[in-house]
Amino acid sequence: MTSPPAASCVQEVRLHGDCTLVALCGEIDIHTAPAITDCLDALTHTGDSDLLIDLRPVDFMDGAGVRVLNRARARTSGRHGRLRLICTCPVTLHLLSHPRLRLDFDILNRLPAPVPPQAAA
Repeated sequence: MTSPPAASCVQEVRLHGDCTLVALCGEIDIHTAPAITDCLDALTHTGDSDLLIDLRPVDFMDGAGVRVLNRARARTSGRHGRLRLICTCPVTLHLLSHPRLRLDFDILNRLPAPVPPQAAA
């Protein structure tokens, strides 16, 4: 029995108002993390990325998933962007908010209403 390709963890990437919504699904672990990292790196390479990552369809996430999210946050915040997570799973929330990890992610419990993009001046 073989597992599905790692790229299948990236369920959807689309604009959501003034940010990019990335829906992840399935298991985020050492096997799927590289493909997710590639996707998020491509989205954060330009500078002021505003990412909204939906983790609600994720079944399992371990430390490799936390590293992927932390890397994406560092790439966005270091370039005047931001990263927000949508998560409602108690186990994943516990992992992301564990006090010893001191991650301090911006975590939402639902998809926010889209904010229209700013018009170029």
